[in-house]
Amino acid sequence: MENPMITVKDMSFAYGKDNVLTDVNFTVERQEYVGIIGANGAGKSTLMKLILGQLTPSRGEITVAAKSVGYVPQVGFWQVNNFPANVEEVVLTGLYGSIGMFHFPKKEHRLKALETLKQVEMEEFRGRMLSELSGGQQQRVLIARALIQEPELLMLDEPLTGIDKEAGEMLYRLLDKLNKELGMTIVMITHNMEQVAGYTNRFYHVSNGGVHLDKSSILCDEVLKDKMLISKPKRYSRHRGGEMQTYRTKAVKVSEKEAPYDASYKGKTREGKKEQAPAGEDSLC
Repeated sequence: MENPMITVKDMSFAYGKDNVLTDVNFTVERQEYVGIIGANGAGKSTLMKLILGQLTPSRGEITVAAKSVGYVPQVGFWQVNNFPANVEEVVLTGLYGSIGMFHFPKKEHRLKALETLKQVEMEEFRGRMLSELSGGQQQRVLIARALIQEPELLMLDEPLTGIDKEAGEMLYRLLDKLNKELGMTIVMITHNMEQVAGYTNRFYHVSNGGVHLDKSSILCDEVLKDKMLISKPKRYSRHRGGEMQTYRTKAVKVSEKEAPYDASYKGKTREGKKEQAPAGEDSLC
């Protein structure tokens, strides 16, 4: 059995003396689509930065078993007035690791950028300035910038900020397609739980320094793993090369405690409707 895509074990983090997260334990399985919810200031973005390796835990361990990770930050280019780059140039910045900071992209790089823009249906805008696009179009460009790296894991920090509902639905359908057709693992911070609930497998709730499974986001009869309907998408096979990224600190065992509550795939029929609990089963809600 393959290791989870993300494993967080006994992890704590503090800014100086201010504790933000304490004794956090959870996993994200491969090919899952997971939402992270919580109040402003609860520590959602801090949690994402810890998973990305941008911050180091004060205690505990985080393991990310991905060959490549794509990231769409909350603060994007669209907030910079008259940003001096067109759509293709913005997407190509995702290849700086292979192109080099002070080198010009080659033909194969531009073809890859075009292919990635087709994935997000933005190829016809590749010569347009980023500042000329709508908020939803700009966000699709930023997603393309992350996708050009062919990530196994895609992480997004509130991608719908400043975007209307219609554009948001388009983005959710795009992410759902990446998850189901490419088997890409997706972790997304969001305030739009109701809008995205039809696409995600589950939600984790960040509050009071902890990270807990939001039980309202799974079916009553799915709490026990042996009763859950598991429907995985196609295996992800587009990535070529690269090494598994692992971010660790020395694990510190605080005390013996009950294993964190966990559950996997949210049951759905082929039409996307929730499965009903079998007759005669005791309710867990």
